[in-house]
Amino acid sequence: MKLVLIGIRGYAKVFMDAMFLNKPGADFEFAGFIYPKSRKSPIPQELIDNNIPQFDSLDEYYENNTADLVIISSPIQLHVTQTIKALENGSNVLCEKPIAATIQDALLMAEASKRTGKFVAVGFQWSFCEPILSLKKDILDGVYGKPISFKTVVQWPRTERYYHRSSWAGKIKNEYGDWILDSVANNATAHFLHNMFFLMGDSIGESAFPSKIKAEMYRANEIENYDTFMAKIKTDNDIDLLFLASHAVPEDIHPVFEIAFEKGKVTFDSAKDRIIYGTPEGGETKVYGNPFEDEMRKIFTSINTINKEDEIPCDIAAASAQLITINAVSENYEISQFSEEYLVREKKEEPTGETTLIYVDGIKDVLMDCYRDEMLPSEKGLPWAVSNDEITIDNYSEFKGVK
Repeated sequence: MKLVLIGIRGYAKVFMDAMFLNKPGADFEFAGFIYPKSRKSPIPQELIDNNIPQFDSLDEYYENNTADLVIISSPIQLHVTQTIKALENGSNVLCEKPIAATIQDALLMAEASKRTGKFVAVGFQWSFCEPILSLKKDILDGVYGKPISFKTVVQWPRTERYYHRSSWAGKIKNEYGDWILDSVANNATAHFLHNMFFLMGDSIGESAFPSKIKAEMYRANEIENYDTFMAKIKTDNDIDLLFLASHAVPEDIHPVFEIAFEKGKVTFDSAKDRIIYGTPEGGETKVYGNPFEDEMRKIFTSINTINKEDEIPCDIAAASAQLITINAVSENYEISQFSEEYLVREKKEEPTGETTLIYVDGIKDVLMDCYRDEMLPSEKGLPWAVSNDEITIDNYSEFKGVK
């Protein structure tokens, strides 16, 4: 079985390391990597030591080669063309999150998958891990009764260097006019927004979808898009979601979530022990494990699916709920700029040198209070908060642009 990797930097390096490590012992050949030879980034030594051939593009690779699985870890705006190219050349695809910049691109990818008979797995890794899949099975089996609400908070500080790491970081569009929509909710914390829809889906491979959204988008850093996102969402199966995420924060608070059911609750606090616990009414606490533990299981699930030994739990349809949310809020809401009086600029030392962290004074406590009380900042009457009207989502199939 031949595997090809697109990309060598950032998360592509994580894919590469997992393939060389090959924990499950899958039988495959690392047949090549795609990275333009004109780029000046150094090639990882492991690729050189293992004689993995380099190609400028998928077109060049397919001139004399085939692939069973193409792993795409490239900028968001390239996902649609690279996925369709791979499918049309007989390859299955594991595409890193998010699926694409727009829902119409995702629909094109889904059509190509159907037409070619090849799958597209979307790399929201929690959806492939045993703790989440076991929890979802119990939810579907009614262990906790009907889901009522689901709330998540993530505080992940990102310095100015994070936004300078690439030409597309924090961008709404690139210089060619292609949509990117890179943001806190469409990149680093997209996993946890998707996870809410995924766990509330009506079957193992399905997600719930947004039917109503009331969101607030803020910007502290000098970027095009937002670095702080808060939303109340009603799903199409009548579950209330609250998602709170920001990069403009002083310190890490890794994902914390809680699901309330008619007959119990499920909790996860990665600041404590990174273990998901379920407490059914009148029953013993169930321990599901750490969803961060096997992040590269998505590669080997994809390999096993090609071998007819497994199924993809997160495909384009399942991943589309997160994308529709991002598209809908971008189309309907303006970004609110934090005024300078609320901002703190702090020098930080990172392995590559000194940089600056820009964060909102007091926002750590604001987010935790909003999480506790299940409210948005505007509902708490904060002086910088901006309230937006609720929007209704119905058969959303085209992103028309930012407001």
